[in-house]
Formats: sequence, C-alpha cells, structure tokens
Amino acid sequence: MAVNGTGVYLAFDGGPDASGGGAGIGPYDEIVLRGARAVGERAGLGKVIALRSAAGSWRDAESSSSGSDHIETGRGNLRISAGDGAVLVRFADDEVAGQTSVPDLGPFAAVVVGTHQVNGDQETLAVRVSRIAPWQLTDRAGAAFQGATREALVFVTNGRPAPTVAREIEAAPEGRPTAPESTPAPDAEPSVWVDRAKVAPEIYISRPDRKR
Repeated sequence: MAVNGTGVYLAFDGGPDASGGGAGIGPYDEIVLRGARAVGERAGLGKVIALRSAAGSWRDAESSSSGSDHIETGRGNLRISAGDGAVLVRFADDEVAGQTSVPDLGPFAAVVVGTHQVNGDQETLAVRVSRIAPWQLTDRAGAAFQGATREALVFVTNGRPAPTVAREIEAAPEGRPTAPESTPAPDAEPSVWVDRAKVAPEIYISRPDRKR
C-alpha cells in the first residue's frame, strides 16, 4: 500500500493529454501495462488509467471515455517515474509451466513506453514489431533472456531514495553532522613516552675513597 506519496506515477509524454512535465497520475503500488491499457494498482484495487488509441498514442482513460474531440498530435508515450525513488521494470506473462521469470530491470529514474519500444534512462529494454505484438527483450535483460517475449510490463518502485548530505546532517545530533574520529598524526610519539619523561628520583650511594 502506498504511503506518504511513495509509489509509481504515470504521465503522458506528448500527445493531446501531455502532462506538462508534472509527476502525473498516482502514486500507485504498481502500474501494469497489458495490451491497450494501463492499470494502476493501489491497496489491492485496480483502475484503468490509460488507454492506447487506434492511432497508437496513449491517452488518459478519463478523457478517452468522455469522448474528447482532441485531435491526436505527437507521439503520446507513457512516462513512469517514482518521485524521489527509482523505477523497477518487470516483464510478466500468463502462467506457463517451466517458464523462467525475468529478473527485475533497473533501477531507473524514469521509464518511457512508446508504441514500439520501452526505454529506461535512454536504454532500450524491449521492442515490438506492432501495437498488438508482445514485447521482445533486448540484451539489457541478460544473454539468457535476450529475444524472449512477454505480454505485460509491471512498474514498481524500489522505495530506496539515494542518500544525500542533507539527510546525513538531519540524522546527526542538534542538526549538525558528526565529526570524523580524530586519528594521531603519523609522526606523533605514542603515549607510552609520557611515562618515560618522568624525572627519576636521585639516589646517593656511598663509596669508599680510592687508595692513593
């Protein structure tokens, strides 16, 4: 369950429903892209949030269902991000006996899904020859899965934002960063020499005079 804004967001990169650079719709626990629709899952409930039009571009599900008369322009891709976190991409398919699961790909700052390819931070993760064809994985998934096909894409967040100097300062007492432990200089004399510097008590020994 998404808490305090943690989760994945879907935005429209171009097209009539372009998000204008904002985070987009969300947050969701995960976003599942299968066929011509994208479903946002939150607390076990799913909602269709995007649909692919006949022209191939992605549209907001609400504007599409309202019968909007927008003329489609631009590519209308989907952009998935995770706020301060990062995005993981999973390739899923209907249950097939003996089928090996593809490892999660990522983390990525953002993933863009077009009509014929999926890019994670400018890396091509999968391609397809038509709008109805399954996704074919590239070598980014590893040699064992290169060329394998999957029907669905699942986007989640790793929930681990990168640490920053500001967070380290906040964690220190009284809002101050902790000072590193001091180490003795390489040429400094060890502490045992302090004891050796003490003045020894004077001892007088009586000796007979030497015979002349």
